[in-house]
Amino acid sequence: MREPCSDNCTNDSRKLWGKGIVSYCFDNGVSKNLIHSVKSAMKEISEASSIRFVKRTDQFDYVKIVDKGSYWSYVGKQGGKQELSVTNGWPHPIGSAIHELMHALGIYHEHCRPDRDKYVTIKDDIKNNTNYKRLKKSNVVSFGPYDFKSIMHYSLGPDMTSKQEVNDKIGQRFRMSEGDIYALNKLYPSTSCSPASDDQIGLTGKSDAKKMIKRNKSNFEQKIISRSNLLLLLVVGLYIVLLS
Repeated sequence: MREPCSDNCTNDSRKLWGKGIVSYCFDNGVSKNLIHSVKSAMKEISEASSIRFVKRTDQFDYVKIVDKGSYWSYVGKQGGKQELSVTNGWPHPIGSAIHELMHALGIYHEHCRPDRDKYVTIKDDIKNNTNYKRLKKSNVVSFGPYDFKSIMHYSLGPDMTSKQEVNDKIGQRFRMSEGDIYALNKLYPSTSCSPASDDQIGLTGKSDAKKMIKRNKSNFEQKIISRSNLLLLLVVGLYIVLLS
């Protein structure tokens, strides 16, 4: 990430991509296998939201995907050309590409949320590190509870420990969590834009990720509805008891 860093998103509308459309191109130095990984990541994001990734023609604002030896990205739209780096030899290349693309869309690291100190402990000597610095409430909006499952969360280790026992794999790069998908759709509400087609992204064939992501999104929304219904039943029950 190139600045202080899904549930933890920018609240600056200038950093959001208009109508959820992101123009992109690849640098000539990016290998074919990396191109395929990035396009697969784009496809998973598009199938979970209204975001569309389109090949750049003459758009002023766009993401140029490069290979500069590591994975990193700016957060949100910068204006004009902005780079996003991927590289070979990285574990979980598709998930890592999703992580960086989510940054480009305006989503910060989960462990940088303003309320993160309730959930994790960061070593004092790296608290001001770009990738660990706690963000101010005035600069971000957080959708939903703290998400240890987020693809935007770093792994635990000597630099960061959890304040509570968590069974989930923290720092996973396999897929977007339910919270990531929910936050992405709150940040970019559904518009008239439809998910990118295979031709627009440059892939063929259907991915099982589409079914998985849509199922996760549905389950997450259902949990919210179920909790609301339970609260309503409790209120009604209490009212009946008071009347009897």
